[in-house]
Amino acid sequence: MLKLSNSTIKKHLKNLTREELEAEILNMTKIYPIIQEHYFSILFPDSEEVLDKYKKIIEKEFVHKGEILRYQIMKQAIKDFSNVSTNKGQIAELMIFTVECGVDFTLSYGDIDDEKFYRTISSIFEQALKYIVDNQLEEEFVDLCNELTRSSQSIGWGFGDGMMELYSDYLGHMDEDLK
Repeated sequence: MLKLSNSTIKKHLKNLTREELEAEILNMTKIYPIIQEHYFSILFPDSEEVLDKYKKIIEKEFVHKGEILRYQIMKQAIKDFSNVSTNKGQIAELMIFTVECGVDFTLSYGDIDDEKFYRTISSIFEQALKYIVDNQLEEEFVDLCNELTRSSQSIGWGFGDGMMELYSDYLGHMDEDLK
């Protein structure tokens, strides 16, 4: 893949007039929808339109009848949304939503005979918890993470125990009456 240095791009941009620069940006938003999503997220940070698009991508992976879950699609959706959004709460929400889908999927269909499934969902939960703590979003997400951890306790393969351990590592011990 060809790669231009930032200095080369800056040099090019400095040679453009304001109108040419605006035209170039507008053209890029037409060609690359992800750039339009980025600007939409900047201009309307509280809108859930872009978030909902990525939630649907993830949710679709859990409704494939008889097909293997495509973990890379889920991870890419989280990565892409993290790149376009400036709303830290929504980024955390998408990660937690993915874990919710995984827990609900298991509770609906029984234990999944696929260690990769549990490793992936646990990994996303840990990524979400780390992101929540790093961005000081604990107050906003502690109850949801608590409920999600509690819901996972009946899931086998050590998944529920792993969820509890992750919760404790990042958010502290759960209240006894909430276990």
